[in-house]
Amino acid sequence: MMEHQGIRWGYVFLRAPNFLSGEDRDSLMTTAVEMYLAGEPERDIQTEGYEGRVYTERRFVMLGEFGGQRFDAELETAHGRDTATFLVNEQTRGIGGGFSRN
Repeated sequence: MMEHQGIRWGYVFLRAPNFLSGEDRDSLMTTAVEMYLAGEPERDIQTEGYEGRVYTERRFVMLGEFGGQRFDAELETAHGRDTATFLVNEQTRGIGGGFSRN
């Protein structure tokens, strides 16, 4: 992984079940970003609202003008099985950088 001096920044796009609390959504997004930064392919997760795993096949996908690494989550909740999908887009130049008009 590239050694980076300074600030790394980007965007996270999340598609998740509506019944998840804001805290649970934040936890999912934080997990995906930590995995992206560490280069981890899979991580087990658990909160009061769900348990499951987050994983990536290190695929690059596009969402409009943003591109980034896709992460998926398989969740077991009080409402049954569900999924979530993330796009982690890094705007910092170098590895993982995506195009942005900003």
